[in-house]
Amino acid sequence: MNDLFPSQLPNQLLLVMGEHAASTWMLELAAWLSIQGPARVLDGGNRFNAYPVARSIRRQNFDPQVALARIRLSRAFTCYQVDALLSEWPAVTHPTLVFDLLATFYDESVNLAESQRLLRKVLWQLEQLSKLAPVVVSTRLPATVCVERMVLFEMLKAQAGNLRLEMEVQPGDLNDLKITQPPLLPLFNENPQLSNERKKTHGQNSSLHHPGLFT
Repeated sequence: MNDLFPSQLPNQLLLVMGEHAASTWMLELAAWLSIQGPARVLDGGNRFNAYPVARSIRRQNFDPQVALARIRLSRAFTCYQVDALLSEWPAVTHPTLVFDLLATFYDESVNLAESQRLLRKVLWQLEQLSKLAPVVVSTRLPATVCVERMVLFEMLKAQAGNLRLEMEVQPGDLNDLKITQPPLLPLFNENPQLSNERKKTHGQNSSLHHPGLFT
C-alpha cells in the first residue's frame, strides 16, 4: 500500500471522481490513513464499508481493530444532514475523507437553487478544514435524467485544488472535463474482491455517528 499513496497528503481540498464515486480507491485510502493515525469520514452516499478496509489494513500486518477505531465515521442521507454534520465538526489536524459528497445534492426532491445554496456552505466548510489538514472528497457525475444538476459538480470541481479521475471514459469526455492526473495521488488497479465488497451496504438510519467503528 505504501506505493499507492504519498508519504503525506497536502493540506488542500482534493477531489477524486469515478464510477461509484471512486469508492474502492477511497476505501484503500481510508485504510492507509488509519494505519498512520486518526481520520474522519463523512459518508454521503452509503459507500463506506469497514470490511474491505479491515482486509486492507490486515494485509499491512497491522491490527484492524486498532486502526478502525481511529476512524470517526458519520453518515448523511440528505444534503441538509451533510451541511449540519460539517457545521458541527471542529477543525482538526488529521485528514478528512468525504465519500460521494454530491449524492444527496443530486436528489431532485430538493430544488436546484436550494441544493446550490447548501453546497456553497458545505464547500466553504470543507475549505476551512483543508487549511489545517488534507480533505479528500469523492464524487460522481449526475445521472443523465438530471443533467441540470451538472452545475453542482462544476461548483465542486472549481473549489478543488486537484482532481483525480478513477474511471474509464472516452477521450472526448476527458477533454470536456479538462482533467489532469495529479502526481500526488498515484493510480492503482482496482482489486475485484474489493469491488464486490464495496457493493455491500449497511442499514440506513437517519444520521449516524461512529466515534470509532469498534467502540
